[in-house]
Amino acid sequence: MKFHNRNTELEELERIWGLCSVSSHFTILTGRRRVGKTELVKQFYANKPHLYFFIGRKKPVLLLEELSEVARTGIKDFPTIVKFDEWLKFLLNNAEPGTVIFIDEFQNFKFVDDSIFSDFQKVIDEYKNKVQLHIIAAGSHITLMDKIFADSKEPLFGRATEKYVLNPMQFKDISKMLSDIGITNIESQIHWYSIFGGIPKYYVMAEEQGLSGMDIFSALKILLFRDFAPLKEEARSVLTEEFGREHPSFFSILEAVALGNSEMTTIADRSGIKVKSITKYLGQLVKDFRYLDYEVPVTEASPWKSKKGRYFLNDNFFKFWFRYIYRNRSDYEIGNYDKLIDKIQRDFESFVGREFEKISIQYLKELNTRNKLPFTFSKIGRWWRKGYEIDIIATDDNSKKILFGECKWQNRKTGIDVLATLMDKSRFVDWNINNRTEYFVVISKSGFTKKAEEFAGQNNVILDTLQDFKNFLDHP
Repeated sequence: MKFHNRNTELEELERIWGLCSVSSHFTILTGRRRVGKTELVKQFYANKPHLYFFIGRKKPVLLLEELSEVARTGIKDFPTIVKFDEWLKFLLNNAEPGTVIFIDEFQNFKFVDDSIFSDFQKVIDEYKNKVQLHIIAAGSHITLMDKIFADSKEPLFGRATEKYVLNPMQFKDISKMLSDIGITNIESQIHWYSIFGGIPKYYVMAEEQGLSGMDIFSALKILLFRDFAPLKEEARSVLTEEFGREHPSFFSILEAVALGNSEMTTIADRSGIKVKSITKYLGQLVKDFRYLDYEVPVTEASPWKSKKGRYFLNDNFFKFWFRYIYRNRSDYEIGNYDKLIDKIQRDFESFVGREFEKISIQYLKELNTRNKLPFTFSKIGRWWRKGYEIDIIATDDNSKKILFGECKWQNRKTGIDVLATLMDKSRFVDWNINNRTEYFVVISKSGFTKKAEEFAGQNNVILDTLQDFKNFLDHP
């Protein structure tokens, strides 16, 4: 499959590599598994001298033997060395200037020998200005990588010259990947993205499994719902490794959030964890593991003080897994796959509808950068207060302009009632209530009734459909 996007990241890595003609640079790259860290770096160093080292969890002597063998692919007379600091010194001394040294899953050194980090720090300090190399350390365990490089008590604190987090890709980029494998219908693309999100590896896997042109449920039967499915243990193995011994508590919380519970008290009730205890877990899921987003209504003047916060699972695949598989794990483990598929099909449009709101926000952000909206907004997000919710609100404090948006993922045309209700709900949003210019947008999967179109024309409501999404994607 063609390598898509990541142009900004590639340009930044190229910029740093150019600086290595003066001194070495030590770049840290983090991001969750399958997000494309390894492939990004491989694309970057494709036409440069490079050495790739994968750090497995094994005995130090065995690991050093393996690393020395890899080093010989670029440094012919590389000896077998039994001390890590000596190994690293020989590597830096003998690699040709401009070499990219890529150390993948760097955090695994912790499970090999903790003292390696001290060795690494001493050698890096000694050779930083003596050699001209670009050292890149990548890691999927974000919490551990943060501790290694951001904890002031750790030896490698402050040693990285650059640090980047590789985020999941946006829908517009995943749409291109799906088109590469024959999935070109915009509705089908949204189905796929709603489950697999912005993680490119899943789409590469779909191509490898021969799923080109396949609808989402046929694909799920291959990828998830059979005894030898390649993603059968994906979520459980990744999250169990991340959370360690406390994974049962974290799993209970993520299941509760995946089922639509977003407030601390309801998450605590659903997960069976006391409110006093759940604060710690939620904080870790937001700040350390980054599987949850903590959001407040977008119009809050002091969001850090707001008590209206809600929690949302930001990983589509894990959300799907907790909602439909972990919740029904007895059926899944015994192989009642058809039963589970039937359950998912009955609820699927509702599940996709929630993801459609996030895709719509991405769509409006892109329109915003292209100046395709009535004004340029500076903030966008959800809004709620007791009894009322609005899918999307975008604001600009300087011009006092505000956009209210509603998203409808349903198999019937959106009627005038949806437009009128949105305009009614806007009255309860107290952002610059007496001094603002209002705009409205409704995004509908199935289009609009004639009366809705007439009402929109009379009240300056923007109406967008999947065809508008398609036009936007076809003409970037």
